[in-house]
Amino acid sequence: QVLVGDLADSSTDLAGLYYRTPFERGYLTRWDVQLAVWDRVLSDRVLACAPGDTHLILTEPQFNFGQIKRSMDEIVFEEYGFASLVRAPASRLSVLGAGDLIYGGGPAPDCALVVDCGHAFTHIVPYAHERAVTAAVRRVDVGGRLLTNYLKETVSFRYWDMMDETYIMNAVKEKCCFVSQDFARDLECARAKRQCPYALEYVLPDFTTSKQGFIRDPANGAPEGCQLLPLCNERFAVPEALFHPLDVGIEQLGIHEAVVQAVGACPEPMRAVLLANIVLTGGTAALPGLAERLQREVQALATGTVRVVAPDAPMRWAWRNGCRLAEQPGKWRVTRAQYEEMGGPRTIAHFDSFL
Repeated sequence: QVLVGDLADSSTDLAGLYYRTPFERGYLTRWDVQLAVWDRVLSDRVLACAPGDTHLILTEPQFNFGQIKRSMDEIVFEEYGFASLVRAPASRLSVLGAGDLIYGGGPAPDCALVVDCGHAFTHIVPYAHERAVTAAVRRVDVGGRLLTNYLKETVSFRYWDMMDETYIMNAVKEKCCFVSQDFARDLECARAKRQCPYALEYVLPDFTTSKQGFIRDPANGAPEGCQLLPLCNERFAVPEALFHPLDVGIEQLGIHEAVVQAVGACPEPMRAVLLANIVLTGGTAALPGLAERLQREVQALATGTVRVVAPDAPMRWAWRNGCRLAEQPGKWRVTRAQYEEMGGPRTIAHFDSFL
């Protein structure tokens, strides 16, 4: 049986599910899985969407492969028959609303740097006049999936065997983890176990009476028969991999160092403006304290004023700007008739011209 998206809620054994995603290292490689997801989303039970009357905005990874782009366009127009398509990286959509975050409203600044902390990796993309400075784009192979796996390994070694519990541990990461502002100090506090301010207990779901875990309130007793997962320095030690990938065996720069390197690869007149207009987006950017820590670390390495801004819901920031774009018919969009006239290669070239 195949359960797509919300259908997993009907399972009585979430721990026994085998998870398949359409993406491998951020790139769409399993089309059978992706088509099953789209079929579910477009069905009458979810969006009740008629593709022929729908204008689609589709995000893709930075530097997506040409064959994947071609397959996307073919499936969108030839298999589903959407009325029109806009295809762009999430960072490109994120920079469209940078003016709201930086200035409190108005157009995007002439220069902005998007730090997109996603599921598979983190991209640092400088933009000048809403065009990416391609030669300065940097990628760090640390994202939400790696942090979840790192937490699984740490917890499995110290407490319970959670290596097969990706669903549970991802929820633990989202509810319990945060980015330390002073790692050495917080680690020293965590060693004082009796007075550790970061210690907590997470009540694991049993999938019989509850399907979602939660943080136990110290003022209340633990539910009868529940399993408790104690957490302390794991809460901030795991996200530290964003700044020190070598801790998990990845020989790359931390995201703060990659930001400085990306800025240094841009023309000198742009650098000060880029440092003052850093936009932090993506699902992993929802970790508490990440924006403040990133600003402090970049400021320590750079000259001039550094400012990092993040939306209230960074995971949905690109989507929100995509919605605005959908309401403004313009030259980005390719209609089905235009696709049939231009063909695949020219359609790809059209979308690439706006990156």
